[in-house]
Amino acid sequence: MKTSKQFLRVLSVLALSGTLATSLTSVVRADNISDTKDKINSNKSTTSQLLAKIQDQQKTLAKLNNQVSEKINDIDANQKAIASVTKEIAAFDTKISAAQKQVTDRTDVLKKQLVALQKQSSNSISGNVYVDFVLNSKDFSDLISRSMTVNKLSAANKDALDAVNEAKQQLSDLRQDKADSKQSLEDKQATLVQQKNDLETLKTNAQKQQDAFNKELEDHKGELAALQAQLSQQTADAAKKAQEDAAKQAAAQAAVAQAAASAAAASASSSSSASSQSSTATSTVTTGSNQGNLIANVQQYLGVPYVWGGTTPAGFDCSGLIYYAAQQAGMSLPRTSQAQSTLGTQVSVSDLQAGDLVFWGGVGSAYHVGIYIGNGQYIHAPAPGQNVTVGNVAYFRPDFGRRI
Repeated sequence: MKTSKQFLRVLSVLALSGTLATSLTSVVRADNISDTKDKINSNKSTTSQLLAKIQDQQKTLAKLNNQVSEKINDIDANQKAIASVTKEIAAFDTKISAAQKQVTDRTDVLKKQLVALQKQSSNSISGNVYVDFVLNSKDFSDLISRSMTVNKLSAANKDALDAVNEAKQQLSDLRQDKADSKQSLEDKQATLVQQKNDLETLKTNAQKQQDAFNKELEDHKGELAALQAQLSQQTADAAKKAQEDAAKQAAAQAAVAQAAASAAAASASSSSSASSQSSTATSTVTTGSNQGNLIANVQQYLGVPYVWGGTTPAGFDCSGLIYYAAQQAGMSLPRTSQAQSTLGTQVSVSDLQAGDLVFWGGVGSAYHVGIYIGNGQYIHAPAPGQNVTVGNVAYFRPDFGRRI
């Protein structure tokens, strides 16, 4: 009996030791799983911050694209103004040349008149053609007649030359005004080109930053996938080990129970197994009113390249895509995103329905537009160098929608 009690104590100690070892191992496994979960949570938090940065950067890029587009339009309009002024200057040059010819012709006429008078003067008395013409009069009546002729010729020639020279001067003054205007326009053109170049530099730098954010986001996605796989493996290993430890512990407890001579009856050890249940959440997507024609029209242009000011299937900008697709659907919309953003009824991003227009910026000052197609997605023409594509509110979130 004493021996049996001693054996029972030994078995009890061994069982207790096994239980303690199992408990310590379980604590270590739990710590590992907890560490992995902390890393996953940290990764998700960083990813959320990156997504916010990416959205802000995409808005910056969209604004810069809009500003570059407007600057190109300003440059084109200014260039047309320069061409118009240049044409006007050329016209003035032609008129000035004609006026100069009139001066030359009038001078030639004056020379011919002098030659004719000289021929009528038989003697050169004073050296002045007009005076000699008068002094060579035949009689007093001829003197009076010749004097009146000289006065009329002098007055007529003077008036004609004065009129031609005055017209020539007026043309020269007008030409100079146009030349000054052209110089002012050329200075403005140089400023506009420099501003456009500065905007394109800002856009290039913003795109580089956007690319860096996207790469960092992809790295975090890879890290998250690895951590989730690690957590799954750790959880599976922990469950398997827990089953093994429970079986060993149950066996030890059974041995102690069987060795107890004082037990009235042996109690069978029981082992328990843990099962995990997973629940899936279903999400519903709210679809908007029937805008099927507009959506279908936009969808057929997926892959068409972005072109500044584009409104045809050869290339679209953001508002040009919506404008063209709406025309095909029998809808009359304004051409620009600013004007389009004032149509219909405003809706929040969380209440969007398929067919709603989505905007970035403010009402009346929106700098980008797309069309919502449901499931958190929209179609838009993003930026130069890209094609018409499907975007996601999780990566480039609009500021509001308009239901038309």
